[in-house]
Amino acid sequence: MPSWFSNLFRTSASQSLKEVPGPGQSDYIPLSSRPAVGEARSAIPKPPSRRIIKPEVILDSGSKSAWSPGIAIKARVEKGEESCCFLVDRPVLEGLSAWFPAQGSLIQSPLAEKIFSLDSVVCILIHDFTVTVTRHHSIQGSWEEMAHTIGSLIREHLLSGQPVISEEFLRSIPPEDEIRIRVQAVIDSEINPGVAAHSGVITLTSVKGNTVTINMGGGCQGCAASTITLKDGIHRAFRHAIPQIGAILDDTDHSSGTNPYYESLPAGMRANA
Repeated sequence: MPSWFSNLFRTSASQSLKEVPGPGQSDYIPLSSRPAVGEARSAIPKPPSRRIIKPEVILDSGSKSAWSPGIAIKARVEKGEESCCFLVDRPVLEGLSAWFPAQGSLIQSPLAEKIFSLDSVVCILIHDFTVTVTRHHSIQGSWEEMAHTIGSLIREHLLSGQPVISEEFLRSIPPEDEIRIRVQAVIDSEINPGVAAHSGVITLTSVKGNTVTINMGGGCQGCAASTITLKDGIHRAFRHAIPQIGAILDDTDHSSGTNPYYESLPAGMRANA
């Protein structure tokens, strides 16, 4: 296991709901006969309230009459405000994805090269209908001005008819089965031995094209450090093993984990003493 990955993880009776009878059933109580608000009634577990935060759309090209018609783009700042996702009304890279860092690799994307010409851009992910741009963490403040510039670059490039990704990069993408085998090998040999120290487990959910979806279970579900684990550990390990991997998606329901640990761990795992 690479030392950087192991260091990342080194640290010191359910209730059932009763079906509500409907009109015509023997237990049905008309609304007029039911207790008024504030009157005593049988205790019914109240579902926990959930706060839904809807990200603000800071760019909507459909409402900008001055922009070229035919391509609508919306921009949404991601959690943490270091990334901004641009949603286009047509596929940018259909069925595939491509991730490019600003340094360390050849940028085989004419569109990504144009966006990288802007200061502070550190990586770009192109996936189906979206282009996600991440800027350096030292850059603070609103994305609005930068988002309009990037939106214009995306629109101009798509209207030009130029390729989004080079043919060389597309030819280099391994088949799905090969990606699945190599990713699973990384999970088994590098990732799960590390997260097992926290009673966690990572499962490969699917591979579509070169897009990988995983699920974080055990101590990783709902864990406050799961984002760090995903981006600084799992992403790095996957991309080191298979540089052509594009999007890495997490389908874990982290909101369900007020106590994220499994009552019983998956087969083959045991909690550390």
